[in-house]
Amino acid sequence: MKTVHLIQHTHWDREWYFTENDSKVILYYFMNDLMNHLEKDLSLGPFILDGQTVVLEDYLQIAPEQRERLQQLIKQGRIIIGPWYTQTDFLVVGAESIVRNLLLGRADCEAWGSYMPVGYVPDSFGQSAQLPLFLNEFGIKHAVVWRGWCEHDVANSEFIWKSHSGHHVTTAVLPWGYGCAKWLPDNTEKALTVLPTILEKQARFVYSDQILLPNGNDQSPFEYAVPAMLERLNAEQKEYYFVKSSFSTFFEALQAKGQQLPEFSGELLSPKYMRVHRGIFSTRMDIKLLNAQLEQFVSQQLEPLLSINWRLGLPYPHTVVENIWREAMQSHAHDSIGGCNSDRVNSMVKGRLKDGLESANQLYDLNMKMLARGVEATQEGKKIIVFNSLPHKRDAQVQITLYTPETDFCIKDHNGKACRWQLIKEQPQDMSLIVQELANSTTTTWYRKCEILLEVTDLPSCGYRTFYLQEGQAAGFEFEPQIQEQTILENQWLKLEINQGELTLIDKRNKQCYPHILRLIDGGDSGDNYNYSPPEEDWLISSDGHLHQFECIRAPLMDSFILSWKMPVPQNAQARQERQLNAILETTMKLSLPHNNPWLDVEVIVNNTTQDHRLQVEIPTEIQQEFHFADQPFGLIQRENQPAALALWQDENWTEAPTALYPMQSLVMQHNDQHGICIVTEGLREYEIPASRTDVIGLTLFRSVGWLGQANLTWRPGRASGMVLPSPDSQIQGIHHFHFAVLPMHQGQHTDFWRDVEHWRLPAFGYLDSGWSQFKMNPHGIVFPENYSLLTWDCDLHFSTLKKAQNEDALILRSWNPSFELITYESPKFNTKIQQVTLAESVCTNTGSAAPCAPVSWLIS
Repeated sequence: MKTVHLIQHTHWDREWYFTENDSKVILYYFMNDLMNHLEKDLSLGPFILDGQTVVLEDYLQIAPEQRERLQQLIKQGRIIIGPWYTQTDFLVVGAESIVRNLLLGRADCEAWGSYMPVGYVPDSFGQSAQLPLFLNEFGIKHAVVWRGWCEHDVANSEFIWKSHSGHHVTTAVLPWGYGCAKWLPDNTEKALTVLPTILEKQARFVYSDQILLPNGNDQSPFEYAVPAMLERLNAEQKEYYFVKSSFSTFFEALQAKGQQLPEFSGELLSPKYMRVHRGIFSTRMDIKLLNAQLEQFVSQQLEPLLSINWRLGLPYPHTVVENIWREAMQSHAHDSIGGCNSDRVNSMVKGRLKDGLESANQLYDLNMKMLARGVEATQEGKKIIVFNSLPHKRDAQVQITLYTPETDFCIKDHNGKACRWQLIKEQPQDMSLIVQELANSTTTTWYRKCEILLEVTDLPSCGYRTFYLQEGQAAGFEFEPQIQEQTILENQWLKLEINQGELTLIDKRNKQCYPHILRLIDGGDSGDNYNYSPPEEDWLISSDGHLHQFECIRAPLMDSFILSWKMPVPQNAQARQERQLNAILETTMKLSLPHNNPWLDVEVIVNNTTQDHRLQVEIPTEIQQEFHFADQPFGLIQRENQPAALALWQDENWTEAPTALYPMQSLVMQHNDQHGICIVTEGLREYEIPASRTDVIGLTLFRSVGWLGQANLTWRPGRASGMVLPSPDSQIQGIHHFHFAVLPMHQGQHTDFWRDVEHWRLPAFGYLDSGWSQFKMNPHGIVFPENYSLLTWDCDLHFSTLKKAQNEDALILRSWNPSFELITYESPKFNTKIQQVTLAESVCTNTGSAAPCAPVSWLIS
């Protein structure tokens, strides 16, 4: 007899085609109904509240008087909560966001008095290969997932899932979803007409005689009559034995069988049984870029700054930062960050991310101001603080915004030596918009707003150096930027040539040539917010032959090409179908070769005035092999250029095509030991390997569509995903900025290569203390050193964050191993107690080595 574990639950989308305001109103009645039934009938329960504590937070906003009543049911284990704060996406959001999601979810659960030690992920659009790592680091040994699995990955729906780092969880898949047993009848006669089919499907891939039966659905009310009905069924048939259960109870029963489960390593992106919506990674790129900007700014600039200021004696606004993370994570659910929502919801998602950036920027400005005001100056001029988050010394080119009324200025270091700098752009600035004291002035004070690139050397690890702006003085070095007609950029590593609009990149270290690099490709998109879908007969238009303007700029720190294209393109899907070139796609690309770095920096500005299309940049790699690499949270993954499953999907009637559209965090590369190309991006998180040219990487800049859901797409046949609802804002009309780098490779994944990647991904940053500010504050009275380093940890790991510990007056320093190789290291150099900890910030053993694709965290007392 098979044991069937009844899992009663609801899946709670906070927003989708409806808003969070809608869901909160529904939540009020849902929770009241749930608690009423549980209190009335003590035999009912447990009930799983979707594994996310934000539901409790939302409920208390509208019913704070119900806290004690709800807490009692949670402590009794009749309402099961956690472990997540929100049901986050795992393929688009960053690693630190996932860590904070579990940290805050656990903190919430501790306050409520209960915690589900199961990594419940019911609706993520595919599963990251790193999920076992995140769960193990929080002491979680079991996972329940839905989308992305099929028997071609691992034959059974229960298996041991291992990450590349060696972490592993016992995993159960819901092959037919969390709603496969929704809305069951409450009498046995009707139940016997529907349950056999459901149970046969649920048992099709099981490894043992234990079967999960999830009873619930989206915002679905408690089906309180189902347990009694199943009790009666136990007496009427002998094939199944039904028990009220939880995921923890299920795994206990599975373990009691003592069977050796099959093992699996890797990600789960198969759309055989349920859509994973490939193409979601580039929907609403305005939202994706905003989220990536917020994640990196908070974890790698703001928190390190706050940490160092705290060590120097300033307060650490822990709750303010936590609230920024919470608000960001409310935008991280699969629909929310995916952008597969109504226009109204997408505007709310974007609004939350903008709110977070506003708060983060204000914290940054005030803390930089407080730091600068406390530094004892040794030179004349206004202080410039240049900050290095990385735990090793570095040289850098730092982008800084200066406001000055003077035509000339000089920047000197603490020894009085003039530094080299380069003017990037300049515009007039009305200072009353920046300085509170000028807001009521009867006259306008105009300054120059100068974006400059400042060359600095020997920046302290996890620290800062002070420089000085001396206005009205000559720069102290000779080099005027020159606009020329030359067609070659060159430094000691690379050469970039342009010939009639065609770009060729040459790696001088191995003489490898990469022709036709950075071609723009505009193609049709007949899809929706969920899926990119090429038209049945697409019309691809390249930038070839459409170069409108070109100039070459020679400057002190980097040389640049500025190219402007005017590409004739179809205005919309109908025009593309009719082969009409009735619109212009205007694109500007700034290509810069730094004098002292082996990469090509690429900035792209697109004025998107057309619809129903996708814009990519093609980068040839000159690599003929069947696989490539991309990064994922805290690691690297190897993928097929063309998924083998493409040969199966139509014959097996898959829900969508397993195309070579892939997610990344910020990096994709194809290489061998002699040559290859790596692309590192700032927020762009989708790429494609074209089927006809597997030695090319297509980096998606954006896709432009006008529907939430549509039916019968080329790569997604059948019903519409979501709702057939117009979403004209998803055409994302207007001007968009993109930034990435191309790093030619000449000796594979060498340590020098990884250091270059880290330095491009995380630039040093600076702040001018103008003496003015938007808001007034009293002096703090603390004196700071002119130059400062908190700690040093110079190893091959990549920096992730430096932040305040969650539950004590200490700091957390975290780095991670980006490669497949074991990396050994010494402990960080610091003058107080330091202990190695997990992502959950629990003390663990210091091994002195970082497993492949794994983080290492330190608690600094």
